[in-house]
Amino acid sequence: MSSPVRNRLVRTTAIGLAAGRLAIGAGLWLAPRHALAALGFGEADDRAVALARIAASRDLVLGLWQLAALDDPGELRRASVAVAAADGGDAIAFALALPSAGSRGAALRGLAGAVPATIAGAWLTWRLSESKC
Repeated sequence: MSSPVRNRLVRTTAIGLAAGRLAIGAGLWLAPRHALAALGFGEADDRAVALARIAASRDLVLGLWQLAALDDPGELRRASVAVAAADGGDAIAFALALPSAGSRGAALRGLAGAVPATIAGAWLTWRLSESKC
């Protein structure tokens, strides 16, 4: 069995990414219309609510996976690869929404979260590839 992740910065980064993902996922799942409005998306119809809950489910699963893997550096690295890829995909989706005047505010808010999360997830993945964690 692997030893727990002992590096404080690595562990704190993983917990921070997971906590943020769980907070957004919980908000989107439990109060999708309010969460979407807070994220800059405005009024949400039933289709938008369904899509929000799909994204919420993804975020909840990834956040829980990352937390569950804190005591296994190899598994935490695998979870962090998935987290960084999801955040990178989000960043691309938000960037593609920038030209639309109606989506620009949500796109900018989304980029403000997705880009740093992608970088943090990539750093975490790289750091966990070293044997010193």
